[in-house]
Amino acid sequence: MALSPQRRALLLMILTALVWAGLFPTGKVALRSIPPFTFAAIRLTIGAALLFLYLQRKNETEETPVNWTPRLVGSFLFLGFTGYMLSVGGSYQGLRLTTATNAALLNAASPIAIALLAAMFLREKMSAKMLLGIVISIVGVGVIVSRGSWQVITASAYNPGDLIIVATLFAWGIYTTYGRHLMQVVSPLAATTYAYIAGATYLLIACWLTEWESWRLAETRWDSWLAVAYQSTLGTFAHFWYYQAVEILGPSRAGVFINLVPVMAIGIAYVFLDEVLTLPHLVGGLIVLVGVGVAARR
Repeated sequence: MALSPQRRALLLMILTALVWAGLFPTGKVALRSIPPFTFAAIRLTIGAALLFLYLQRKNETEETPVNWTPRLVGSFLFLGFTGYMLSVGGSYQGLRLTTATNAALLNAASPIAIALLAAMFLREKMSAKMLLGIVISIVGVGVIVSRGSWQVITASAYNPGDLIIVATLFAWGIYTTYGRHLMQVVSPLAATTYAYIAGATYLLIACWLTEWESWRLAETRWDSWLAVAYQSTLGTFAHFWYYQAVEILGPSRAGVFINLVPVMAIGIAYVFLDEVLTLPHLVGGLIVLVGVGVAARR
């Protein structure tokens, strides 16, 4: 029996959330034998090629051709730098130093970083509920980063990886808030594709300058290559599924499913990486999700 469009969209969003949740544990696996910028460059290069092929197929039927201008090129370069060089490349640098569990929980606060930046740069008004949600989420992030210990706070003994992950949230927030303006000119698929290409270019330069001589290709583990394949293919295809689901469900309903990502990621990391789930993880993660929920309510 054929699925209705609504049910198909719901299944696509669940699958998308599951794939995106797997990015944290598989990223940890890949980083066992591949340097962070090199890993990000491989993933983005393959992903950019897949997105470009898909965009060309769409251009023949549905997509409006891009009206190229120097300003638009600069916009794609800016998106590639903030969204992929800083955010994706930086997140792998952070993931190398922290756990997949911490990275997943901290990434749950991404909507809060976006809301703050939108208020600062787009002058979007913030309601009392949104302000309350932001404060709650910041408390949750603090619990995770401090590992629930006052000694960590007083001694500033934070995990550098956690702090890098938090910084990448704001890089992604800049990418998202600027991207909203760009969506008035080009489609989300075109913006993502050309930002991917720009990001892959930055990352190739970064890994060539900083990691190329230190990476031993022959010593790369097979499980790291499997992780690269997962992130480059399924991680990219998830964008397609997300776009299809958003067309049917709308961005608000589809966005709810993104809250499943940290929960699924923690489960995957627990089962396959034997990562320990501590009380600060549970408390901090719950506080972050409550804060995001409060901020998202109208």
